[in-house]
Amino acid sequence: MKKLLAMLLVLSLTLGLGLGIVSASAEDITLKFLISAGFYDLENDLGWKVCQRVSGYKIDYEVINGTEQLMLIITSGQEYDYTYLNSKNYSLMMSEGALMDITDLLNEYGQDILAAFPTTWPAVTTDGRIYAIPSPAAQPDSLTYSMIARKDLLDKIGYTEYPTTVEGFVKMLEDIKAAYPDMVPLTASRLDAGVLSNVASAFNVQGMYQLVDGKVINIVDNPNLKAYVEVIRDLYARKLLDAEMPAITTNDMRSKWAASQAVISYQSWNGCETCIAALRQLSPDMEYVVLPLLQDEGGKVHAQVKYGVTAYGAIPVTSKHAKEAIQAINSMIQIDNFTEIVLGEKDVHYTVNEDGTFSPIQPAFNNDKVASNVFVSGFYREVEYPKMWEVRLAKNADLQSTFYAMRDSLLDGGERSPVALAPAVTVVDNKAALENRITDTLIAVICGTSDISELDTLREYWHKNGGEEIIKFYNTWYAESVAK
Repeated sequence: MKKLLAMLLVLSLTLGLGLGIVSASAEDITLKFLISAGFYDLENDLGWKVCQRVSGYKIDYEVINGTEQLMLIITSGQEYDYTYLNSKNYSLMMSEGALMDITDLLNEYGQDILAAFPTTWPAVTTDGRIYAIPSPAAQPDSLTYSMIARKDLLDKIGYTEYPTTVEGFVKMLEDIKAAYPDMVPLTASRLDAGVLSNVASAFNVQGMYQLVDGKVINIVDNPNLKAYVEVIRDLYARKLLDAEMPAITTNDMRSKWAASQAVISYQSWNGCETCIAALRQLSPDMEYVVLPLLQDEGGKVHAQVKYGVTAYGAIPVTSKHAKEAIQAINSMIQIDNFTEIVLGEKDVHYTVNEDGTFSPIQPAFNNDKVASNVFVSGFYREVEYPKMWEVRLAKNADLQSTFYAMRDSLLDGGERSPVALAPAVTVVDNKAALENRITDTLIAVICGTSDISELDTLREYWHKNGGEEIIKFYNTWYAESVAK
């Protein structure tokens, strides 16, 4: 793949020199933006019209889902001028040499872009050069995943208060299984079950990387990992955790909960909206609750919160109109234009409150602004966007209540990833493969196809096959950029 991308890079650079190419006017140029998000009817959203007007260019938006499709598109040489990437896709495309160095373009045509991100540029800077726009978390210092339970069913068996210890939580699952033998006590997808934040909280096991004693560690080196996994492994063996967990997708898990086949589900706040609506159709009297994070022996909770760069706006090396793409984004990110794209027209789609927050005006906001956040995917303004984003919560009461309940469950135990602002790892090429191996091994151990001793084997494999270099890279960066 690298060879192909290198050839594409040479081709794109040749075209960029203008050899035999006549420069086109803005009216002749159509920019192609590749966005990975949910599928929407973008052209019927008011944000689309605003983007076309303020950017100075016609922009075609194509929406896809999935890393494989993205990489096939990029390596096939299709000439997209901008792409929205998650962290794994960004690291993968950086390692493959598929992203354009946009440093000089930003300096010449992107002054408003540069000003919109006061703290996040280190995450996209490698050897002093910038390879993407660093889009920060839209929901900083919030919790993304937690356990959502059927409150109505828990009420019936006497759980009007919810356990905050591991022992109490296990007892609750046992009582659920006894009371509702035809339902799964706790369901989770294969993707999420490696680290169930509610239980992991009690062991201070957080994301793939966390800070322990002032040093960045990978989860394989967490001294409490084995104790945590033993608990989840026991839940699985006793069918308190969904027996189908190793195979089901997130959508399968949500469908199971929505069909009233499970009492508790582990999912994201923004994935529960349709589940709750479906459950209400099936059981009009249903109620739900976000369960607490479990406490350690000192009564403290531990969970990693959203922070830093969570998405990347990049230009593939195959782009024909890189300059124009930067110019278009620079216009769209100017505060007045950005506000109109995201929120719409003041006093028509939204109002400004005395404290500087925003409130939607319904039904205009929902009618005209359903997908407007998609148009700024990969370049959310760092300071202003979180306040604008909260307006979108108000479009659905269940969405809003679940988000705030998850955030409140953090108490004072929310911790930011120490590598949230770190640049893409350049010391190894197999970072994604190593992290996938960790997830696969955790699932295998939890479901009993591998012995608990496999965690020690995993730790050795991680360090011998590039993990040591990754940890050194992160700790060097952390010491130089954060700790000092």
